[in-house]
Amino acid sequence: MDPRPSISGSQKKRRTELTHFLRSRRAALSPADVGMRSAGGRTRAGLRREEVAVLAGVSASWYAWLEQGRPIRVSGGILDAISRALRLTERERVHLYRLAEANPPFPSPGMNSSDNEFFQRVVDTQLLGPACVIDRYWDVLAANEQAARMLHLGREGNENFLVGLFTGSHGRRYVDLPRVARQMTARFRLQTSYFADDQRYERMVDGLAADSTRFAELWCRHEVEEFVPTTVELNHPDRGPAPFTLFTMDLDDASNVRLLVYLPQTDTGPESARG
Repeated sequence: MDPRPSISGSQKKRRTELTHFLRSRRAALSPADVGMRSAGGRTRAGLRREEVAVLAGVSASWYAWLEQGRPIRVSGGILDAISRALRLTERERVHLYRLAEANPPFPSPGMNSSDNEFFQRVVDTQLLGPACVIDRYWDVLAANEQAARMLHLGREGNENFLVGLFTGSHGRRYVDLPRVARQMTARFRLQTSYFADDQRYERMVDGLAADSTRFAELWCRHEVEEFVPTTVELNHPDRGPAPFTLFTMDLDDASNVRLLVYLPQTDTGPESARG
């Protein structure tokens, strides 16, 4: 009889994701980045496991077990120490907590209630720019006329925002597509960590990676990012490149339905978003 406790498929997936995430963050840093001297004989870029362990104040063997996805107990204090050692962002730190099956800290909001001017622009202009509603799988549930015309997003309820970004005509509407693609992949990666046992995400990732080398490369970076306002530049069909602020609003927390609004930036005025 095997004395080891059985683990579920979702736990196995989290551990695999944890291994990949820690290795990718470690590979992204050099000894100079963290104030350490670089020893000779390095065959790979990035920090060594032993160096991360020193920075986090844990034993090298314990950190190796964590990175290998072994079923060990880990406290919030240790996860915070590893986060500091790997120079993780706030969103990456939350992501690490989830992958380690620990209660994640409440992330600081990307914006606060004092941003009244921005919120006023949302309610005043959101219908003048492209807007669409997506579900937790990024399937497009609804889109206005501007989104259909400027972003090539249909309104039939059978299109996926992410698939269109990487393999369809939707992606060609962005002047700064490489940056937008990276941000959207990081946001999608963070969202998948909320539903580790949902196999549809795995099928989506496999399909996108097979159809888009850009997505495959970005997915392997294991970057995570929250949905926060960001500037994007769209190829307006009549006026050429035009800057917008892409802003999202949660419509249903339980089902993760979001409203995506492309707000015309102040210097272009609302008229620049009209079809």
